[in-house]
Amino acid sequence: MNENEQNEAHNVDKRTTDKIDNENSNKELSYKESTYKEVSPDERLALKNGAIEDSSDNQEPISIVSRIVDVMIAPKRAMENAGDTPIVLGLLVILAIASMLIYIPQRPMFLKMTMTAIENSKQTLSSAEVDLLLKGGANAAMFMSMFYLIATPLFKGVVAFAISVLLGGKGKVKSCISVVLNAYMIMVFGQVLRMVIVLATGNPYFSFSPAMFLPMGQETTALFSLLSALDLFVVWYLAVSMMGIQRVQKLSTLKAFVAVFGPWLMMLAFGFVGVGGM
Repeated sequence: MNENEQNEAHNVDKRTTDKIDNENSNKELSYKESTYKEVSPDERLALKNGAIEDSSDNQEPISIVSRIVDVMIAPKRAMENAGDTPIVLGLLVILAIASMLIYIPQRPMFLKMTMTAIENSKQTLSSAEVDLLLKGGANAAMFMSMFYLIATPLFKGVVAFAISVLLGGKGKVKSCISVVLNAYMIMVFGQVLRMVIVLATGNPYFSFSPAMFLPMGQETTALFSLLSALDLFVVWYLAVSMMGIQRVQKLSTLKAFVAVFGPWLMMLAFGFVGVGGM
């Protein structure tokens, strides 16, 4: 083969190689362009620079502690994490521990209130019977405290899921329970803060609600019950839960409001009517 033939063969090989490289580049560009349309603006810039290929591979699991902190300072991010990577058991364990820590410092107050109720009943009881009633009342109070903190968010998560499905929701029940449990940590924070104030003031009826503006002696009235339900931390927790249910179930703001606030408003109304009729 002479020199001209060798040069011609070399040029053919080079043109073939360039054509293959161009085809591969076009395919890669087409893939990036299709991916570019599906990601956020920040990810688009990174994708153009070849910095990322799949953002989901770079995500790290969020710890439970971070989720609890986020629900207070960054609720939107907390609800996104709770919906995308739901955690239920770990949060239930935290609720069980928190319920005991909230109850134990208040145990002497519960015993005193039980003793006052026994004395006001004007029944003649032996010391053994009084001790039994005190221990039984204290144990019942601790059990109800734990049961309430654990069962309430579970029940509300299931109810919110059922209502949202009826309204066209597309999420899973575990994700709904997860976002409600995560949001319920706001209630736990409120209970801890309330416990500190109750112990400091000696007022077992204290709450972060308009009921505190009523005069003393109104604790058993229907108005007090109604205003007590409008607790700051209750409304805060419900608002964050609505944010999570809306994202998980892909609902409109109105439908998410109905799914979360609807049952609460109904229970509030029935409770008010019930107390008012007594």
